[in-house]
Amino acid sequence: MSGDEVSVGDLLVEGVMEGKYTGMREVGSDADVYVVSHFEKEKKEAFIQENSERTGNMEKNVEIYLHNFKIFFKKGVPKFENCDTIRTYKKVKLFSNYYIPIEIVNVTDFELKKSFQSFTEEELTEKITKELQEELNQELELSDSSNVQQEVASVADADGVTVKVVYSVEEKIGTKD
Repeated sequence: MSGDEVSVGDLLVEGVMEGKYTGMREVGSDADVYVVSHFEKEKKEAFIQENSERTGNMEKNVEIYLHNFKIFFKKGVPKFENCDTIRTYKKVKLFSNYYIPIEIVNVTDFELKKSFQSFTEEELTEKITKELQEELNQELELSDSSNVQQEVASVADADGVTVKVVYSVEEKIGTKD
């Protein structure tokens, strides 16, 4: 019946026919069965958010790891107050597939500039809704032609906004046995 919940393995359509002279007998059946699945995501963000951007300034260093020993070829701490550190590890290879227990690590520190951005309730709700929609579309691999209905609910408090997006997706299901 329409509106019933179904599980994997439930028999939805059966090919049985009762004839006046033949009694009950199995016949082929064919049906299009659709199900509505609900998917939801929720996210909370603050009205004032901190952003970090790279300035373009960077500092490169090298480290060598020999078993449990670390050798640093670096002069103290990074010269940047705020930085993003990227380490790339490379094992030392003696022959085509024989590695010795030495790793050379290239360390790159990128200077970060921090800033703060404030949002109104409407701006933050719109921003979070768009992010959640993109996440759901990507996870569900939905196209523009998919039959999707969405509900958006938002609640604001002193700290920020909580947004909940619910997708109701109509899909054709069923297998033939």
